[in-house]
Formats: sequence, structure tokens, C-alpha cells
Amino acid sequence: MTSGQTLVLVAVIGAGAIFLASKYRHWIRRVLLARLNIDPKDSNHKLNQTDQSFGGSSLEDLTEEESEAELVRLQKFIESRKKIAWNSDIAHHLWSLYQNLLPIADPKSADRYVEKRDWHDIKILQVSNREGVRYFEFELKGNKYTFVDDEESSGWSTLTKSFSLCLIDESDRCLIEIPMKMILNDLGRSYSILSGGPNAFLLGTWMNDFIHVKLKNQRIRNQEIREQRHQQRLAEIEDLKNKFGIED
Repeated sequence: MTSGQTLVLVAVIGAGAIFLASKYRHWIRRVLLARLNIDPKDSNHKLNQTDQSFGGSSLEDLTEEESEAELVRLQKFIESRKKIAWNSDIAHHLWSLYQNLLPIADPKSADRYVEKRDWHDIKILQVSNREGVRYFEFELKGNKYTFVDDEESSGWSTLTKSFSLCLIDESDRCLIEIPMKMILNDLGRSYSILSGGPNAFLLGTWMNDFIHVKLKNQRIRNQEIREQRHQQRLAEIEDLKNKFGIED
């Protein structure tokens, strides 16, 4: 198989995966809710509720044994929340969204390999930099959010940086803090999401909004690519007919 055929195969597989994820997004959501023992009918309410199973009594009232048991129980609960974030792929959805929005609002700081294009359902408000921290403010479905990126203020370690990308809501709550790594190489900056899970994560219906808009825009982009290739094929057919004197 040639490299060109391999690229086409990868593109087809990727498009199919995105199509299936979009088509079955309601099923995916129900699976996630089932893992939390939440009825889908009550999801909008319960997903925004703060878990009440911790902190029932004052921390000062806990004995040494009780505090140890409470800490273990809390750590297990946090791991289960991290697993939900991992299964939903929310960190990759948000990082991809951020990478694609940044060239529109802040071309000088954007990755030159990321294509510049408009994103539907998202309104960019402003981008600012304060003490090496970038604040990217935008609106989605009438709600205001801010990406906070501290890459520039983070220190270097042998051509490598570790930093965080946070998503903040209107109430100044950190909905998720994604640990990132950047490696500087011959091609520029290469980014990856660290595998330990988010450093902070508030489960909520906001996840559905971001996953939906990401999949919607990918679907639109795939349609644009297919139309572009269709037009290229038509032009090639017309060119070949002209070169060999073939008429319809």
C-alpha cells in the first residue's frame, strides 16, 4: 500500500468514526449517565448537583481513623470522576477546540499547522495576555467561558514544558484543568495531553454542549472536504477529456 493510499484510508476511517460518534451521541451520553446511576430524564438536574456524600460532618470533628478513611474514599471517588472524563474524551475535545479557535482570534500565537476557519455556534469575545497567561473568552449557547492557558509563563526543562489549560465558566469555576506537555522539535511545538487525568473536573451538562459543537464542526468540515475533492475530480475529468479529445 502506498503512502497516498494509507492517507486516504486513515481519512476514511477518521470520517467514519466521527460520523458514528455524532450519530450515536445520545447513546454515548446514556452510557456515561448509566455509569453514574443517573436516569437520563433527570440528568440535567443531577449532573449539576454537588455530590453530598462527602463532608457530612465538620472536618474538625473527624478522628484520625475517620480522616484516613474519608481521604481514601475521596481519592476513589475522584478516580471515578477522572475515568468519566477519560471515557468522554472531553479533554481532547476541548484541546482541539482551543487549537482551532486560537488562529481566528490570535493569529500571531497560533500553531501554523492548524487550519484557520470559522467555527459554528461559537462567538469569540476577546483574547488577552497577562503576565504570561492567555485568557481566551468566548460564548457558547448563550453561556460565557474562558480558556486559561499558562504555557508561556511555565518554565522550560530540556526543550519541554508542562502547563495547564483550564476552562472557566461565568461563575469563575474551573470546570476542568487539563495537564499538557509541549515538546520543541525541528517542526516546531508538539503538544500532548498527559495521561494522569484532569487536575480538576466538575461533572455537568456543559460537557454535552462542548462535545456536540466539536462533533458538529468536524462533520461540517468533513462535508467541505468531500465537496472540495468532488470538485477536484470534476476538474480532472474535464481536463483529461480535453487532452484526449473525448466528448460526452
